[in-house]
Amino acid sequence: MTKEYTLLEVSDGTETVILRKLRNGWGVEIQGNVEEESSRQRLLEAATQTIMLEGGGRLEYWIEDISGTSDRVPLSAGFTPCRDLWRLERPLPAPVTALTTRPYEEKDAEAFLVVNNRAFDWHPEQGGMTSVDLANKCAEPWFNSNGFRILEKGQQLAGFCWTKIHKAEIDSIGEIYAIAVDPNFHGERLGRELVLAGLAWLTDQGLEHCMLYVESDNHHANQVYTELDFQHVQTNRAYQRIVR
Repeated sequence: MTKEYTLLEVSDGTETVILRKLRNGWGVEIQGNVEEESSRQRLLEAATQTIMLEGGGRLEYWIEDISGTSDRVPLSAGFTPCRDLWRLERPLPAPVTALTTRPYEEKDAEAFLVVNNRAFDWHPEQGGMTSVDLANKCAEPWFNSNGFRILEKGQQLAGFCWTKIHKAEIDSIGEIYAIAVDPNFHGERLGRELVLAGLAWLTDQGLEHCMLYVESDNHHANQVYTELDFQHVQTNRAYQRIVR
């Protein structure tokens, strides 16, 4: 390649597929509501051919709210399932926690990044966060430092529960956006209490419902969420193809 691209667009004049550079490859997005399976397969194949011409790499394609037939088109285009992300929901309020948390402050940035990157060293999006990544997230319109709950133990940042509010004219919904406990404090059941602290803050904002996304194979987290009466309502699935 003579030029480094971060976004590529492939179109036949009617239908379009967008390729966005990710940390570990290219995200594939089919634009619009393309109903015909043959058209979606052709777009995925066009995306693959484009990356082959760019020198190869990994392609990642997501389908939200999968059904029994969702695998058909990606498999036909040479993609394989690689990740299931569960959407869990529960009503508010939740049980009360005695855990004391406080809002995030700018001075927490360095300690937060250390804890986040230790706790999410395995995660393709949340892991490896930089100060620039954090600043960009904090500049998002939805960001509210009061909803970014920090847990301290002995003057050390021990964990956090970062919440988010999806505003709507009717039925705004809260989200547990990211939650982690420093590995030094594992085994103290702080994760469960941090979830409750986040849910308490969302309840105080007048919300009546909460959701979160969790990896299907994160068995420890899913056990905690089951104990807290979260219900699995949707599965989003990622497919990948590696070309050279």
